[in-house]
Amino acid sequence: MGARLFASIVAASLLLAGQAQAALRLVYRVDDASVVLQGRHLVITARGAVRTGGWDRPLVRFRKIAAAEARTIEIEFLARPPSPRETVVQALLPISVRKVVPLPHYGAKEIEIVAESNALIVPIMGCPRAPRSRLPPPCR
Repeated sequence: MGARLFASIVAASLLLAGQAQAALRLVYRVDDASVVLQGRHLVITARGAVRTGGWDRPLVRFRKIAAAEARTIEIEFLARPPSPRETVVQALLPISVRKVVPLPHYGAKEIEIVAESNALIVPIMGCPRAPRSRLPPPCR
């Protein structure tokens, strides 16, 4: 009897873990974004809105690249929505994410950040350098 109970608990936890991973959804909209080249990495920052309260774990995720020489790389702006049982605020609320990723392929010049209701195309910006300044660049 104990072995059956243990096996059913393990199976239920694995099922729920798979559902939690699949629960990520596109945020409602993306309002502002920036992509800055920093050393050998890109720093992607996006701000947007969700339809209700309770959204958490925002992230950006690369979509599959169609061609290696593509000029634009598509990124999805995702978050985990609240569970149906949660009581949440019914209003547009802000959400933001910042992610550091390795450099993309050589032909990429811009990033398209995709949300549920819109998309925003942002050029990849280099690190700004102040000429004749003793101060370090702001993106180090």
